[in-house]
Amino acid sequence: MNSIGILYTLRNSSEPSKINVSAELHVNYWKVPVRNGAYKRFLDFGIFINDVAREVSSVSFYFPFKVEAQSLKDLGESLSKSELLCTLFNNDYVVRNINGAPSYFCISPSPNSEKAHPFWLYVLGENNFKVSDIKPNGSVVNVQILSTPKKNGGIQPASNEKKPNRNLYFRFRVEDIPENSIFYEENISNDFLQSAFSKTEMIDFRINEVREMNPKAYEEITKDKTFLPFSKIHFFFVGSSEDEQIAGNTDYKDCRLLNYDRWQAYIGDNYDSTRKLIAYHWCWKGDTNAQTRDRYSIFIKTVYKSIKWKTILKYCSVVFGLSLVSTIVWDAIKAFPCFINWIVELCK
Repeated sequence: MNSIGILYTLRNSSEPSKINVSAELHVNYWKVPVRNGAYKRFLDFGIFINDVAREVSSVSFYFPFKVEAQSLKDLGESLSKSELLCTLFNNDYVVRNINGAPSYFCISPSPNSEKAHPFWLYVLGENNFKVSDIKPNGSVVNVQILSTPKKNGGIQPASNEKKPNRNLYFRFRVEDIPENSIFYEENISNDFLQSAFSKTEMIDFRINEVREMNPKAYEEITKDKTFLPFSKIHFFFVGSSEDEQIAGNTDYKDCRLLNYDRWQAYIGDNYDSTRKLIAYHWCWKGDTNAQTRDRYSIFIKTVYKSIKWKTILKYCSVVFGLSLVSTIVWDAIKAFPCFINWIVELCK
């Protein structure tokens, strides 16, 4: 049971169905090669809350594995750098500080950006995160929206105008993801040689899949929260160029090579810069049926380079053993005529 749950609570209303809440979700699953030949895995979550952001008091993330407070990291401060923000959203923006709202940055599209819309970037701190355990083996990370900006028009209420209102966006990272939570590794069993140099990784990523949640955990997280419906979901799998095969239950939309210089401050210094990173992008748009637009799942299978020295030594031992046996047998065959002659002479 491995579905992640994303839920919300409102500030003043106890009836979420009366308020048209929707959001856009951005997820990056990173498998970053580090200098010791291993991989570091982490998840980035970005949430756009549309129109009624000022009515939302918190967004909660249920994880089917244990999450510690020290494993959470805000990414809003990194995104306040204009170059990285423009790279992430693939558009041109202007980033401004706002007096009286130090936790917010006002993001405005540049004049030549036709499809971009303005929004507020919310920087999170330790006081925004509240982590609690959910039995039998899960955690809830509650992201509290403690304030909203008042200047520059603030976060506007929903309207019928075609021009969208300023939306609220925040982004954070979850590190130390345990194996067999959302990713699984297996040895390649049907290829004698390849299994020594490659492994298979399977990623089973699910959002708000009730059937894939522990029943008691579901009961606990939904008693005072509502599942967040999504108008659009972007999922990125970012792996090294050593990922030889990428296959999923749906084809990825596009892929691109990441520029290390631009992304270094975002992903950290422990990354092995000698190996390139490639981002594979899936995009999903929710339909108009509220019963289906809050669920999402994707399955990815990849084969990647993973040298297993124990297996290689085992193979070398087998080859050496076979060579030794064959040498002994060959020497015995060559000595057999001499042995026969010796027996004949002995019998005389």
